[in-house]
Amino acid sequence: MGASAAGAQSTQTQWPEVSHGLASAPEQLHTNPGRFVTPLDPHVAGSSYAAESTNWSGQITSGTTYSSVHADWVVPTVQATQYSGASATWIGIDGGPSSPGSIIQTGTVQLTGGGATQYSAWYELYPAPPVTVGAVSPGDSMSATIQQIGGSSWTVSITDLTTGNSTGSKPVTYGGPADSAEWIEELPTAVGTAQPTLANFGSATFSDMQYDPASQSAALLSPVDMVDESSNVIATAGATTRTSPTTSTFTDSYVPSARGYWLVGSDGGIFSFGQAQFYGSTGSLHLQRPVVGIVPTADHGGYWLDASDGGVFSYGDTQFYGSIPGLGLHPAGSGLPNSLNAPIVGMVPSIDDNGYFMVASDGGVFAFGDAHFAGSCPGIGGCSGSAVAVMPDSSGNGYWLVTSTGNVYTFGDAPYFGAPGRGTATSAVATPDGLGYWILLADGQVFSYGDAASAGSPPAGDFGGLNAATAVFSTSSGAGYWVSSALGSVYNFGDAPNDGGMAGTQLNGAIIAATGF
Repeated sequence: MGASAAGAQSTQTQWPEVSHGLASAPEQLHTNPGRFVTPLDPHVAGSSYAAESTNWSGQITSGTTYSSVHADWVVPTVQATQYSGASATWIGIDGGPSSPGSIIQTGTVQLTGGGATQYSAWYELYPAPPVTVGAVSPGDSMSATIQQIGGSSWTVSITDLTTGNSTGSKPVTYGGPADSAEWIEELPTAVGTAQPTLANFGSATFSDMQYDPASQSAALLSPVDMVDESSNVIATAGATTRTSPTTSTFTDSYVPSARGYWLVGSDGGIFSFGQAQFYGSTGSLHLQRPVVGIVPTADHGGYWLDASDGGVFSYGDTQFYGSIPGLGLHPAGSGLPNSLNAPIVGMVPSIDDNGYFMVASDGGVFAFGDAHFAGSCPGIGGCSGSAVAVMPDSSGNGYWLVTSTGNVYTFGDAPYFGAPGRGTATSAVATPDGLGYWILLADGQVFSYGDAASAGSPPAGDFGGLNAATAVFSTSSGAGYWVSSALGSVYNFGDAPNDGGMAGTQLNGAIIAATGF
């Protein structure tokens, strides 16, 4: 596949400064040796095998000692997110399974957070920290070379072909074994700040791939896919194609998750992300009362919306099991006889999806379909604070009721796992197996109980005034969750991907509920 790489252009122009307006800065990101969960295996024609790593995706060649590596690529455009996300596009030597203690590498890093994305060029001699070279822009054409001069003397060069900015052939001292060469898209780690998730980089094509000593066969290249905590592939290395007797190319691609979520505005507007499909909304209807919740079907093929008067709106493959107005009750505060004592604040499905519960702010619970009524706050003399959520347990014969004071009340056979007992609770969701729950406070703190995994909370400083944290909702695996805010920001934890949000968008109504899978 390729001969020795030529050095990058030696004329250096000034790189622009990198501005630091994000939750973390490029120098806080650290690229690392590959963390492999399955072994490398050279590509064999007709085989689809790829090694799996939790932080690398790309191609590796190994089996000898390497003195150079080279490639060109275009800086990928990263979808901006509210919470921290990152990807690094680079070439390097070492860091594979046989040399996990050192790497010499250079490339670009794409860092997103707070609804903005920052791009920069860097080089690193791991385990030393990275050196930021300067700012680049999405779509810039990059060319990079790492070359051994002799012994531990090497040069690193990275050039922005679009702007002409270049490091020239920068001399460095590196003493690693040089027993692998690679072209990688990586999920870096952060130092001194929250760990990022893999940013949606779309794709990155490495072209003019060269290394020395050159192989006469591409069979020495080993593809690597990146996987998440649940072993789902989140970035994949495409097939390598020979473009000349001495060069090759391949494309590494971000893999959208099989997950998704819906955000709901108080006007009934529905916003779909990831694999969540739009099935309809009440956004164009004149509602008697505002929408307060959303309930998906088990197969994600539809959802119900509920309003504060207990009205239910069915979309997709849902079945209608009844509503509060259908019971002959008027909205709370209407002044009419047979009115609700308090407005409805939330709705959840029964354990088998053949019914649903509604809860009013006074803790009154209403069951429809096969949802089993097991008691309510008025039935026990009242609860402390206004109800904000009801959650069925694993048996279907009990549920938890959560109030704004951070207290949890159990009904039926639902066990008590704990409660914050403080703050202002705004939302809660049970784990998929019904053996635990997460509780969200208005300041973004997430509390985990039972078998609910504790994976973190959004920065408390992101909330306040009209922008409270309004919903916590979990992935179908239970290994992660999202938090959404009134202004449409979405924060992801565990195996929950961040597929976007509504931050910065003019909303007709605040985001008051959300759900996902």
